[in-house]
Amino acid sequence: MDSSNPQHDAEDAAEALRRLAHSTRTFDDPSDTYWVLTDLAAVIRRLEQVITQVQAAHRDHLDLAHDDQGGTPAGRTNALAAVEHLGKTGELFGLAYASLDLAMSHSGSIAWYPATTGGGSGGRRPRAQARHARHETTTDVRPSARPAERAGRRSR
Repeated sequence: MDSSNPQHDAEDAAEALRRLAHSTRTFDDPSDTYWVLTDLAAVIRRLEQVITQVQAAHRDHLDLAHDDQGGTPAGRTNALAAVEHLGKTGELFGLAYASLDLAMSHSGSIAWYPATTGGGSGGRRPRAQARHARHETTTDVRPSARPAERAGRRSR
């Protein structure tokens, strides 16, 4: 779905993230955390792209920038300040993505076992390997399934 209204799309994205914040207050199945992280990584990359594009719009249209009283110098100063801060924001998103990628790597290596009363796995099998609710209908309980193998089975 293509849109030509960035303000409307930003409102939709904000609403989707509000719902996600609400739904992740608790996890009934901790294996779901891996797939939330992978989708969040995609969100971070897309937000980084949006920030870069908004930064470019400020930079590319400096000649149109004015303040509320119609002053060009103040408008240009504010546009350049926005460009600078958006550049810093883009860098922070890059760092956030790198850290999230490391978290995904560790999270994807976890086999989640059911809770026990005496500690340890008690010889029980993992309750589930990470699975993606939208893309997989079966649960893979092979402890040897690595994140790369699971990711290769799902398609986006």
